[in-house]
Amino acid sequence: MKELFTVEELNPRLLRISDVADTHMYLLRGDREAALLDTGVGCGDLRALISTLTDKPVKVLLTHGHVDHAMGAGQFPEVYLSPLDREVYEEHSELDGRLRYAQGGLGPANPETAFVTAKMLQPVKPFDEFLPLRPGDRFDLGGVSVRVFDGCGHTPGSMVFLLPELRMLLTGDACNFFTLVFDRTCPTIAQYRETLLRLKADTDGSYDTVLLSHSNGGMEPPVTMIQNVIEVCDDILAGNTDDVPFTGFHGEPVCLAKAMNMDFEHGSFTRVDGKAGNIVYDPAKVR
Repeated sequence: MKELFTVEELNPRLLRISDVADTHMYLLRGDREAALLDTGVGCGDLRALISTLTDKPVKVLLTHGHVDHAMGAGQFPEVYLSPLDREVYEEHSELDGRLRYAQGGLGPANPETAFVTAKMLQPVKPFDEFLPLRPGDRFDLGGVSVRVFDGCGHTPGSMVFLLPELRMLLTGDACNFFTLVFDRTCPTIAQYRETLLRLKADTDGSYDTVLLSHSNGGMEPPVTMIQNVIEVCDDILAGNTDDVPFTGFHGEPVCLAKAMNMDFEHGSFTRVDGKAGNIVYDPAKVR
């Protein structure tokens, strides 16, 4: 049986909290306030855990509105989410989908999480109770801060967080080893590429470490992750892809741009060519 939460100290200011569905959240502890970056699938009492890790007021900043990132938000009064993710959030708030994800994630059913029941899931926060999160926002916590950048692609309102004092960039699900950019609410690959180009220009030289929302078999993400995924976008636009058949959230046929070794049991996804960064996309939404 898995624990509902595990906590890892990355440095005295930053803790990584992993929930029962293996989604990473990050608690940034400032001198005046703390910021919780994402709230996971909403299984268990996250707020009680946070109260043991900081005695400062906590604001919550959500990278996006998906089931595995935003469903614990109902436990906190001050929560920020992009207004562009209303449709995504409300769709992912459905109880049966939340329960399925908490019990097995995106892979096969996990016997270690079969104990999760609907009663263990926190009530969701009504969307109108969120505070708007927008690119350009900055949250000064005292000694450390969070800067917000547009990461539109995985969802319309996906955000990327720069922790400048720690020289860390949380790209979350917006740009990673296995970036999902195929849902009906996603932009085209050409539009996603433009977002990544702006993100790279705005953040280059500001960080030495990339943080993700999901582990990849223990692999550390390279500092070049944004550039790597831009290159995958370039290959998609040029037709230079492997286009491995893949299945979307609703059973729709989509494509994995670069062939990968897929190990769902250990959560490890590595490109066959040895490079890092990939995109799952809809061939009908390239340009």
